[in-house]
Amino acid sequence: MDKVEQLWRECLDSFNIDSAIMLSQSTFDPFRRVYVADGLIYKVVVLRYEISKNLRVCDLAAEFAILKYCAAIPGVPLPITHYQNDEFEALVMKRLPGQPLDTLDISWMRLFLILVKLSIILLKLSWRGISHNDILPRNVLVTSQGSISLIDFDQATRTNFFVALLRQFAGIKVGSNKVYGSVVSISKKCVKKKLSPKTIQFLRKFCRRNDSEALQILPSLPNDVNSQLKTLLKAWRQAQVSDASSPGRRVAYYSLDLGGYHFPGERPWIERWNMLRSAADYSDKRILELGCNMALLSCFLLKDLHASAALAVDADAKILEAAEQVSLAFCVKPILKCQDFDAVHDWETELFDFKPDVVFALNVLNWVKDKQRFLDFLGHFQEVIYEGHDSIDVESKRLHDVGFRYIDLVGISERRRVMLHCQK
Repeated sequence: MDKVEQLWRECLDSFNIDSAIMLSQSTFDPFRRVYVADGLIYKVVVLRYEISKNLRVCDLAAEFAILKYCAAIPGVPLPITHYQNDEFEALVMKRLPGQPLDTLDISWMRLFLILVKLSIILLKLSWRGISHNDILPRNVLVTSQGSISLIDFDQATRTNFFVALLRQFAGIKVGSNKVYGSVVSISKKCVKKKLSPKTIQFLRKFCRRNDSEALQILPSLPNDVNSQLKTLLKAWRQAQVSDASSPGRRVAYYSLDLGGYHFPGERPWIERWNMLRSAADYSDKRILELGCNMALLSCFLLKDLHASAALAVDADAKILEAAEQVSLAFCVKPILKCQDFDAVHDWETELFDFKPDVVFALNVLNWVKDKQRFLDFLGHFQEVIYEGHDSIDVESKRLHDVGFRYIDLVGISERRRVMLHCQK
């Protein structure tokens, strides 16, 4: 038995549920599990090792309190108790019947009825001022008789009726809390599951041709606008014609709102920045940004968090021209370097010579052919912030194998990719 399983055995023994059967383990955290025993659900956390606490609005105690407040609503888990010792914590609920919606193959009529019944539950939650915020197919249980339940309230928040309606039905983010799913998004997911691949491909092309052309229109700036905005406009024009985001499409990688103007792109920069800015201490540190794209990260670290120097590297020369404009706009001077990480020559030594304190490798490994060479390169540094495309277990093992001893979860991106802070 490995150390992790031994730890879980101690956990179950401490709560006298050693005969419980594991139902699931968190995708992002091997120290959060759900067990079932005697008709009860046990949501359990190993407190010492939990790595995804910052991803949840509610700890188990807060989730218990919200469920207790909503106990009279049919289709919401009935809480039994919450208990905690020095090592472990558990939330106990009555088990609800049904299978997750994402595992079912259902007719159009049955889907419609499920969404109606789900909406009734959400209306009752909203009336009580509770917003679930995580309405995903896996959190909706459906029985063969057609009854519906909504589970997993660890992202739930207390608010008012109208805010809860906007979040739960339309998925509109009102306030500081994120909204991971809504009636609208769950409907889209279920409809997409029922369509043929050819139909989905046609709709994607049609929507992309119409929506992306509208959404990627650059702002029209008046003549008397300040030089910063004019320079950023040049940067976004250059980014749109590069192949660093979506080859063949006129789209920048990042979107940015500044001075009342929207510079469009595929990914909202502010969400990324809010996650990364607190991942480590950057003051007086030397930063190496691999796969930098427009080098917004390097520029913001220099501008806002007082990094001492930054080297921003990308394989696309055109995007580095955009990065140069971005650095001019924010009055900082990162070093910009064009480098293909699959080049046969020794590119590593020059980057080593920069002597970075913190290295960023965000969404890079997936696009590198010689992945082991790139991982070995990362393994030479003391501190790396890394974003990958695979599960946290796969990515953590990769990084552990090249020498990182401490690997913590920074967060999950809006594309559901893990962000890890790695140290030796």
